[in-house]
Amino acid sequence: MNNKKQQLHVATVLAIWGGLVIAGPVQAGGFSTPTYGAPGWGRAFGGGSLFKNDPSAAYNNPAAMAFIDQNVAQFTVDYARIKLKYKGTATDYQGNPASITPVNPDGSTGDPVPLTGDGGEGGFTAWLPTGFMVIPINDRFSFGLSQVIPQGMRSTWDDGWKGRDFAVDTKIETVGLTGSLSFKVNDAFSVGGGVIVQHTNGFVSQNLNLTGAAALSPGLGGIPFPSGAGSNLMRVKVDNTSVGWFTGVVWKPTDRDTLGLNYHAKIKNKLEGKYNIYADALGREYTTLPVGPNGETLVGLAYPGLKLNPDGANATTQLDIPATAGLDWVHVFSDRFTLGLSATWTQWSSFKNLTLKSDGNLIVSIPYNYKDSMMYSLGGDYRFTDRLTLRAGVAFDQTPTRDSTRDPRIPDNDRWFTSLGFGYEIKEIPGLSIDGAYSRQFVKESPIRTQNVDRLGGSTLDGKVDASGEVVSLSATYKF
Repeated sequence: MNNKKQQLHVATVLAIWGGLVIAGPVQAGGFSTPTYGAPGWGRAFGGGSLFKNDPSAAYNNPAAMAFIDQNVAQFTVDYARIKLKYKGTATDYQGNPASITPVNPDGSTGDPVPLTGDGGEGGFTAWLPTGFMVIPINDRFSFGLSQVIPQGMRSTWDDGWKGRDFAVDTKIETVGLTGSLSFKVNDAFSVGGGVIVQHTNGFVSQNLNLTGAAALSPGLGGIPFPSGAGSNLMRVKVDNTSVGWFTGVVWKPTDRDTLGLNYHAKIKNKLEGKYNIYADALGREYTTLPVGPNGETLVGLAYPGLKLNPDGANATTQLDIPATAGLDWVHVFSDRFTLGLSATWTQWSSFKNLTLKSDGNLIVSIPYNYKDSMMYSLGGDYRFTDRLTLRAGVAFDQTPTRDSTRDPRIPDNDRWFTSLGFGYEIKEIPGLSIDGAYSRQFVKESPIRTQNVDRLGGSTLDGKVDASGEVVSLSATYKF
């Protein structure tokens, strides 16, 4: 290879992977984010990473790297737009419509003002960058690198909406860097494994109904404090770096069939950071009253351990990444048409609750009790010309949420994906191809009939969330 060609290869690879450095912050919707390039999105993830020379095998199934016959790098940017709309009622712990009680300058309270906002059109828009690289070392071994977003969630609601005691803004994003290795046992069988180092950021904000919590506190004897008096916003920001592992096997029973099995182990993930509560004078009074109406001591009874500290207090929470297992099959019908099937299981039952602690004190614990879920995908490639490939796929994704614990923070339900995509090989730069895909999500209407825990004021929501989403994906892939 002459120097000019070497320089072109190096420059192209650096341009593709350099996008990972400048892509900006990652934001993902839903709790689980598909880890594929645009070709995978175009197939609705059918067949996983078993299609020929797909570098996303570096994370999804490292054993498949053994059958990649040349160096390949891929950079992908996904644009996601998720829409959420709530319709229904919200009531306080006494069954009255959700309201806010204004505080007068002299410290007295005015008449309750009903909250009628529906949260606006909740949801978000975001950019999600991913990248993969596979390098065959010799006839037996291949090495892979990837940057992925395996987990993420985002939901945003207007500050003054009626469900503000349940959620205002929620963002969880996990970015992982991986290294993997595959070994080709023979021409029909391979194994592989890898490790992931990931960093998780979490941010949550919501109204803290201190007066409602005080009224429901056993230590306060059921004193009928007004619900929602004053303004008290709670913000929690935590993060953590954790390590996990994944593995896979691939079997080619015939020249036209490829079967793959992959497993990503559960990752323990303890997040640490700070929480801040921006409470007015009335909120502080109902949380740390020195004496009650009959002279009894009330200090800290409504919220033991809570610190109304403008500089923040320590916060910890456990948000483990669940284990997943996937079974993929790809069949080559002809030189033009290839079809893939996939089934993926996620052990969401490991996510029981979202608990916030501070220096050993329990601040709040919100039950979720997720259930294990499955995702089924069907998709394929049709090579329309020597340079143009067309793709399509459909997938069904089960929700892990339950009707009894679903809330507007994660208003998820069963969904269908439908996808279309293309791939085009650039004639002027041998080895370079551009892939694009459009995926539409159709989400089943999500009923929300839930009651807040006492420490969040005991308010209730009775309604439904309509959700929809779409993703546009664009990849640059370079084989060298």
